[in-house]
Amino acid sequence: MVTVLPVGWMSETDLLRSVASVACGSGHPVAHELLREADMRIVRVVDALNCELFAGGAAGVVAGSRVLVGSPEFLLEHGVDLAGLPPMQVCDGMFFSAIDGRFAGIVSMIEM
Repeated sequence: MVTVLPVGWMSETDLLRSVASVACGSGHPVAHELLREADMRIVRVVDALNCELFAGGAAGVVAGSRVLVGSPEFLLEHGVDLAGLPPMQVCDGMFFSAIDGRFAGIVSMIEM
């Protein structure tokens, strides 16, 4: 089960599209599950450019925007401000995302 939790300025569709596009472009192991979820929701995944896979996440360009997907630490290392997030327990299967340096939401493959 995939849960998509965007912040107020981001839609579920756009968050899922961005995260799935970068996961696919980087060859991330969860790409298949994200593609299946996108297909179920009739969300068109686009080709991401300049994708890179790192120890803590992945990065790429989707529709002209720089997208980061990974752990909170990965986003912090790339200058994303997470100070507004409430305290939470981060589990395997939770992917935090930022678009153009702004926190965009969480995509989770665990029940929340």
